[in-house]
Amino acid sequence: MEAKELILRSLEQSQGYVTKALDGLTQEEAAWSPGAECNCIAFILWHIARVEDFFVNRVIQRKDQLYEAEGWRERLGTPAKETGYQYTAEQLQAWPVPKLELLRGYADSVRERTLALLKQLASEKLSELPRPDRSPDSIGAILCRMSTETALHIGQIAYLRGVQRGLDK
Repeated sequence: MEAKELILRSLEQSQGYVTKALDGLTQEEAAWSPGAECNCIAFILWHIARVEDFFVNRVIQRKDQLYEAEGWRERLGTPAKETGYQYTAEQLQAWPVPKLELLRGYADSVRERTLALLKQLASEKLSELPRPDRSPDSIGAILCRMSTETALHIGQIAYLRGVQRGLDK
């Protein structure tokens, strides 16, 4: 199996895990946080989508991010040009929690674009540097990091769901 196939399968599987973790959640559960300095499920989902949107669309493809191009920022009512990376407790508390359905729509739109890119990407492109003037990371390295971070954050979402719902049989 080629590296491209591994990344593609990882991202497809993670989409299934996030769908399972979000299914049936209420808006209140998505907005719940265990503490003032902790993320809620909605914030984590937004962060996953924002980072993926940035790396896939802006960095790798050098296109506009879907966040702006498709009007998701306005629909979600979330901050412009931010991904939630290294937010302070004050920023977390001030972050406006969008409707879960809209967040899922944005995340699905970003993932759809990512999977489409991967399916048409020639394997040899994975070793190319999309921004040699800014970063030493290859397309493959960016996608691997993104896949790993996505899996970590989906684990956080599943944990927060479990804290609120237990085994949820």
